[in-house]
Amino acid sequence: MSGPSLLDLWLARACGAREPRQLAARLREAQAAALRRTLRYALERSAFYARRLAQCDLNLRGPEDLPCLPFTQPSDLRNWRDFLCVSQGEVRRMVTLQTSGTTGSPKRLAFTDRDLARTRDFFRAGMSQLVGPGQRLAVLLPGAERPDGVADLLRQALAALGVAVAVPPPAGAHSGADHAPDRHIWGDADHLRRWLRNFAPHCLVAAPAQLALLLRIFPEQGPPGLRGVLSSADRLDPGLARRVRHAWGCALLDHYGLTETAFGCAVECAAHDGYHLRELDVLAEIVDAASGAPLPPGEAGEVVITTLDREAMPLIRYRTGDVAALLPGPCACGSPLRRLGPVLGRLEWVGSGGTAQMRLAHPAKGAQARIAARAAIEGAV
Repeated sequence: MSGPSLLDLWLARACGAREPRQLAARLREAQAAALRRTLRYALERSAFYARRLAQCDLNLRGPEDLPCLPFTQPSDLRNWRDFLCVSQGEVRRMVTLQTSGTTGSPKRLAFTDRDLARTRDFFRAGMSQLVGPGQRLAVLLPGAERPDGVADLLRQALAALGVAVAVPPPAGAHSGADHAPDRHIWGDADHLRRWLRNFAPHCLVAAPAQLALLLRIFPEQGPPGLRGVLSSADRLDPGLARRVRHAWGCALLDHYGLTETAFGCAVECAAHDGYHLRELDVLAEIVDAASGAPLPPGEAGEVVITTLDREAMPLIRYRTGDVAALLPGPCACGSPLRRLGPVLGRLEWVGSGGTAQMRLAHPAKGAQARIAARAAIEGAV
């Protein structure tokens, strides 16, 4: 590509880089300042980090010093009140997620309006690669219609660009039928086909299992007017991505996000050479899953994240359980910044006690499990 990517331009504005050659250095300075700010904030306001970081030197030079700090485990979030740095009245959205295992409370994540605003900024920059002023975006993700859910955040993010964002109504909405959030995706193909033809989106956001089902509905040609697709919410199989691009003849970008990062984390550019990170909001490390030791670029390990300038619940060296690598060298688009490689799967422990072993698995997430099961029954995957 001849010019800087939209994501690089977004980061350049945020860190004050006036020309491309300044971006890497200015970004590193901004990251180091945000990291030190985040650590001080967490130490002062979070009961969990007040204990965890009390004996740590928090005057870090930058992200390279993160390995001197302890990890945060997903199970720690079961005591979510210990993480909360604001009053509950300042929380705009609370999300409950099940942790692995059968005991203990679910983990909960809290976000203030400012936390969500930072995600809206990232969504605006990333989606600008696929959809523009006066166009229409369909969001098919299960649960996306919830207040401050993915569809709502996209609607808020893209309103200034004049993009119309819509979610399909549930099948049977006028007949008193079951209104499960994902029923309109895999419960009534005719309903979804009609809605997509009527709305005629220029772009749609869907989970991989949903894309597999959509290929059965539109096997030779995409929905009318479709020009771009963003895959999100689960691992996108490379074979499925190739089938969508070939059958529909449209751009397809993949997104990697977690609830813990306020939904947005990293997204592909048109070069398909890794995922560009929200470098001023999320620091990503790759560590050896067994030893916790940092791994060099190009070597796959567990993804560990630190959220920057988060108001409600900052997370420091949080172990995601996802497996990927940070890619060496610049992106084919010309960006000099780090990229995350494809997520290869999730870590799972098999067995117990001294015989327990770690393995790489590919579990579907949440409602995606139900959609994937239906797709498998119908032969879509």
